Amino acid sequence: MNYKRMYLENHSYYLTLVTQGRKPLLIENIELLRTAFKLSKKKYEYDIEAIVVLPEHIHMIIRPKIAKEYSKIIRHIKRSFVYGLDEETKKRAKAELSSAKYHRKHAGIWQERFYEHTIRDEKDWLEKMEYIKINPIKHQYVENLNDWKYSSFHKP
Repeated sequence: MNYKRMYLENHSYYLTLVTQGRKPLLIENIELLRTAFKLSKKKYEYDIEAIVVLPEHIHMIIRPKIAKEYSKIIRHIKRSFVYGLDEETKKRAKAELSSAKYHRKHAGIWQERFYEHTIRDEKDWLEKMEYIKINPIKHQYVENLNDWKYSSFHKP
C-alpha cells in the first residue's frame, strides 16, 4: 500500500489506534498506557487536546509541535505499551499472528496502522471533539458521559 500521511505545521490531528483483533487490553493495562504516553511526552512535544480510551481502541486529538513527528509519537506510545506488557500476554498475541506478520516481527498487540485525519477548521475540530466525547456512550459502556473515567472529559 502506498499510503501518504499529511503533515501540516500548526494543525491538530484526530487519531485512532486499535488493538490487534480488537483485544480489550487497554483499560486492564491503563497505568501502562499512561506510562507510555508520559514517556512519549518526554521525547516529543505535543498537546493532547482530547482523548478517550476504550478497552480496544483510542481516539484522540493531538497537536504536535513538529507536524512530521505525530507518526513517531504514535509509534513510541505503541512500542512503550508493548514493551511493558507481561510476557504471557505478548506470547499469546504472537501465537495468534499470521506467519507473514510473525516473520516481520509484529508484536500482535496493535493493528499495524492507525487512522489519521488532519483537522481543517474549527467545525472539523468540534465534530471530532464531540465524537471523542460521546464514544463511551456510543459503545454502551456508560449512559452518562461523566461515568467514563478514561476520557479527558471525565470530571472527578
